[in-house]
Amino acid sequence: MKILTTLALATLTVAAGTASAAPNFTAGGTVLAGEGLVSSVAGATTINFNDGLLPSNYTGAVFTSNHPSYAAQPPNDLTAFYSVGVSDGQITPGMATFSGGLSYFGFYMGSPDTYNSIVFTMGDSSTVMLTGSQMAALGGVSPNGDQSVGLYVNAWAGEGASFTSVAFHSPNTNAFESDNHAYIAAVPEPETYAMLLAGLGLLGFMLRRKAS
Repeated sequence: MKILTTLALATLTVAAGTASAAPNFTAGGTVLAGEGLVSSVAGATTINFNDGLLPSNYTGAVFTSNHPSYAAQPPNDLTAFYSVGVSDGQITPGMATFSGGLSYFGFYMGSPDTYNSIVFTMGDSSTVMLTGSQMAALGGVSPNGDQSVGLYVNAWAGEGASFTSVAFHSPNTNAFESDNHAYIAAVPEPETYAMLLAGLGLLGFMLRRKAS
């Protein structure tokens, strides 16, 4: 079963510069028994938190069981999940950092609330925010914290752009729960390869001159 919807985000917040291309956001994932929704994007690598551990490039908290009062599992997800908030070991924001940059990032969001938000830092250091209301609108649901509601959010950096970090925010209250984070590493632009090759060629020339 696959779900796919799109939304033109006229109120997208962009700060500190302009990326090479505007990011694009959709909702849609594939149902996986016991996991809720997972990415349906071909070639994506998934972080499912099923080992109960926080990846080394993440800050935040991982819970191995449901805690409806402060960190509820996304619906139909029976595995460990990631959460940010203000109590019980949670922090806000929680951040995932990808030094090489990403062309795609996706996540399964549970119980969307208006106070949830996610901030993408782009390769050019600009930032793009997606609010809880915008994420809920992608999936055609209400941002009212209903723990029986979830959606899979997909983010594409755009041509010539990349995400270098993703920050999950739930200020002043609990919580922003998610699972099954997925990503695709950014591929360097052709001009980047050209500059690298030129640099290597110059280095080789200098080494040959020194040797002679």
